[in-house]
Amino acid sequence: MPDSHPSLELLMLGTGTSSGLPSIGCLTDPIRGCYCCRSTLTDDPEARKNLRRNTSAVLRIPDKQGGRTKSLLIDCGKTFFSAALEHWPKKGLREIDALLITHAHADAILGLDDLRGWTLRGHIQKSIPIYCTQDTYDEIAKCFPYLADVGKATGGGDVPAFEWRIFDQSQPVDILGVHVLPLPVHHGKIFSTPGAAYYCLGFLFDRKIAYLSDVSLVPEEVWELLERECTLPEEWRPKKEGEVKQVVNGVNGLAVKEKPVIQALIVDCLRIETFTSHFGLGEAIGTARRMGALKTYLVGFGHETSHACWVNTTSAFSSGAVSFLPSDPAVRLPIVPAEERWKVSSGTPDPGKEDWAVHADYALRAIESWEGGPKGGLWVRPACDGMTIRVGEKGVSDDVYE
Repeated sequence: MPDSHPSLELLMLGTGTSSGLPSIGCLTDPIRGCYCCRSTLTDDPEARKNLRRNTSAVLRIPDKQGGRTKSLLIDCGKTFFSAALEHWPKKGLREIDALLITHAHADAILGLDDLRGWTLRGHIQKSIPIYCTQDTYDEIAKCFPYLADVGKATGGGDVPAFEWRIFDQSQPVDILGVHVLPLPVHHGKIFSTPGAAYYCLGFLFDRKIAYLSDVSLVPEEVWELLERECTLPEEWRPKKEGEVKQVVNGVNGLAVKEKPVIQALIVDCLRIETFTSHFGLGEAIGTARRMGALKTYLVGFGHETSHACWVNTTSAFSSGAVSFLPSDPAVRLPIVPAEERWKVSSGTPDPGKEDWAVHADYALRAIESWEGGPKGGLWVRPACDGMTIRVGEKGVSDDVYE
């Protein structure tokens, strides 16, 4: 594998679910519209964090020889271009050195045509290398034939220029000098094939950053991959003959010294409860604990809970708070009648308001139910659009919470 980069940066272009936020249904309903969405109509600068585009990111890779920092775009969905218009000038970005696609849903590929702004007549660059699996490429070619074969273009023929780089999801791939390990995870199911899981790719970058943007289950074979690459917490690793307990990068584990600890985890969390195609909060926290990342950032949020409410809830969990509600270890989700749906999402049955304390208590109960009781806090916070997460020799930092 290539030498690991001393530092990497991850710019979050989007942290919302596939529909994006705010919801048009809430914006146009002053009575039942949710607090989170309708807050974006105000002048409150904090409410901007409730504007959430499709989950997407740019991995910023410093040149080891001191040259230009490279940009690896992760997914290019429905809201990519608006994110680029905002963040490319702010962050001093220009080229897209490569694009890595997680799966072939609209929130990951529907912005591909907008990349003509970079390549048309070589305005910024001649072409963009795109890394994806054969299945993803086939879906793109089916939906947009001209993106796969410019000979199938119509109209004026102004189409983006791509270099397709098909990779095997069972093998690591080198992209711009970064060791990228694909992590095939479940992202819901294939409705036309009963019992079949739909797969989406997560990634482990340079054994430092784990990225799971769309996930409903992490198969055991993926955990085996992670264990071969990194040091996982002791409780999740069976002790092998000859191993001794030691501390690696400040995290207790049964480990071989050269295996690093995962520094940052970016993980899907649609809401408190689980969902067919996305993690709920309990699953996200359970994954963070098993992975042993130093810091965890939640993404993929729905529209019913504000950023500030999520900050309060995750801060309470990180501080070691426990639920006041009765918790049954056999139940992995809060037992909430349908008529109290909003009470779980925002802490109150009134969609136009939020009660952070009640939301936190429901969230803590969900975590405790999933984990079989209180297990102690981890550093977990919600990501927000435009934030930068830095991973380097001094650990993990960001420009929102530190």
